Formats: sequence, C-alpha cells, structure tokens
Amino acid sequence: MKAVVIYAHPNPVSFVAAVVTVVEEELLNKGAEVRIKDLYGMNFNPVLGEDDFRGYHTGNLPEDVKQEQEDIAWADLVVMIAPVWWYSVPAMLKGYIDRVFSLGFAYEYTSTGPRGMLNGKKALLITTSGADEKAAKAAGMLDAIEDSLVKGLFGFSGFAEYRYKNLFAVPTVSDADRKQMLIQTRELIKTYSE
Repeated sequence: MKAVVIYAHPNPVSFVAAVVTVVEEELLNKGAEVRIKDLYGMNFNPVLGEDDFRGYHTGNLPEDVKQEQEDIAWADLVVMIAPVWWYSVPAMLKGYIDRVFSLGFAYEYTSTGPRGMLNGKKALLITTSGADEKAAKAAGMLDAIEDSLVKGLFGFSGFAEYRYKNLFAVPTVSDADRKQMLIQTRELIKTYSE
C-alpha cells in the first residue's frame, strides 16, 4: 500500500502532530510506503490564484500543485489530519484542497454531470476538536464536516471508500484519555489500511 498523510497544524508539538506520528508508525508497521505532507512545515501556499486557474486550463500547473497531484495519484490511501476550527479545517488545508483537488485532476464535467476521477482510492479524515461529542453533535459540527469535506471532497472526487473520525475535547480531557485516543487511532489505521 502507498499512503499520503496530509496534515495542517502550526504547532509542531500539537496533539495533531502526535496523531500523525501514530498514523505514520502504524502504516509503516503494515509495510506501507508513506509520504508525509506537513503543510505548515512545507510553507505550502494555500491561496488559489490566477496561475492555478490558467494552469488547470492549459496543463501548465504550478510546480507545487503538480507535485502534490503526483503524490495523490501515486497513493492508494489519502489521510488528512487537522484540528476543527470554526466547523471546518484550517485555511491551510482548505487551500490545499482548493488548489490540488482541481478540475481535470480530481473531477471532470461530462454530459451527464460531474464525475470523480480519483477512483479506487481510500480516504480518511481525522480531526481533533475542543468540543466534546455531545456539544459537537448538538451544534451540527460533525454534519457540517461530513457534508463539506467527507462527502463533498472524497465522495465528489470518486474515492471508492472514505471515513471520518473526530477526536473530541482534546484540550480538556486527561493525558490518559488522549493516550487512549492515540490507541484508538492506531487501531483505526490497522483495520482501515488493509
């Protein structure tokens, strides 16, 4: 299996970074080839600009977008990991999605409507939130992410299988609870990356 792990958090010692470490370790334990994309560490430009649009239509993509599309095309599994900020992921990851999952790469328009082009791949979105599960559900946060990112990105782009997992109340639970979340994440990767 070939996996790309894309994550967005500005703090290199965040709980998100700990989740990334566990995901990478478990993928490597399973014999996967893994490419890690630390969007903040890469100083990835998340701003969709005129050069991007021109490139989508001429085939002359900006080099950073071309490289990311090559890595997504290479992968059997795409894992995205980020905190939840304002019912979504950070602008850094949203901008990555806007620039990389573009027309002509992730989807196309046909006479019968849009068609996803990333067929046969699996995807997993893992987020962390300050909200506990009850508050997140009551506020509609999980539904918003499920609709906009999970179905709206992975489903629309043609992924064969996709899942979403949120780790709740990260800042307020105990260290023991956070360690349990990392164990649960490891188990998720063990079963989902088969």
